Amino acid sequence: MKDTELKRIRKIAGFTQINAAQLLGITNDYLNMIENNRRTPSTQLIERMAKLYHKKPEEIFLAARGTYCTKKSKKVG
Repeated sequence: MKDTELKRIRKIAGFTQINAAQLLGITNDYLNMIENNRRTPSTQLIERMAKLYHKKPEEIFLAARGTYCTKKSKKVG
């Protein structure tokens, strides 16, 4: 099974799902649902995740929604 972007971010930050959930103050099951795009985290949780993973909140929000840019945009003009 391919890792989701949010799961990849967590792993790169060096956290297991269990210890990340504990540090975020949520259950492991809930973090699993977020990482697998079955739940959307609150704004406050996105901010805590961003701080824990050393990312910008918008990076966490887009990853949690399963949306992220993989192409560079072309210059117009």
